[in-house]
Amino acid sequence: ESTGTPRLFEERFAHDDGKAKFHAIEYKGAAELPDEEYPLIFTSGRIVHQYLSGNQTRRIGFLVQQCPEPFVEIHPETAMKYKINDGERVKVISRRGEGIFPALVVKTIRPDTIFIPYHWGEELAANQITNAALDPTSKIPEFKACAARLEKVHTRELPILGEVRKGTSQNEVQRGK
Repeated sequence: ESTGTPRLFEERFAHDDGKAKFHAIEYKGAAELPDEEYPLIFTSGRIVHQYLSGNQTRRIGFLVQQCPEPFVEIHPETAMKYKINDGERVKVISRRGEGIFPALVVKTIRPDTIFIPYHWGEELAANQITNAALDPTSKIPEFKACAARLEKVHTRELPILGEVRKGTSQNEVQRGK
């Protein structure tokens, strides 16, 4: 009965010289940069209460209660510039698509960047807004950075995330704040 390998490659790597092999690649920036029409960097990512597409985790009541819908994280300076209040609906627009999300105004994101979790589909799908340009080497779509802009939606405010979460970023939630 094997107990496994406690620490693989602790003394040496599996090459004749025992050294690790690293291959440097040339840095390639984002395929699309902010400009006058789309002045913000939009990025998508994960949240602690959902997994990948959310197909399974969005069926678990407790997890849905923690984050019932996607949101857009906006820095307070950016929110002030666009006259957006925490919890108000805003439209995120890129050259490929748009979506309407509640604003989550937090200090933990850069003023030039907005973030939306990608765990929802259809009209709430963050990746409908992102750039599908392919990395030339890996052929992976560039879903993590594209130019975007915000527009305030003039409609009634809809609650998001409950009072407990207002003004708290996902990173703070993951750290238990």
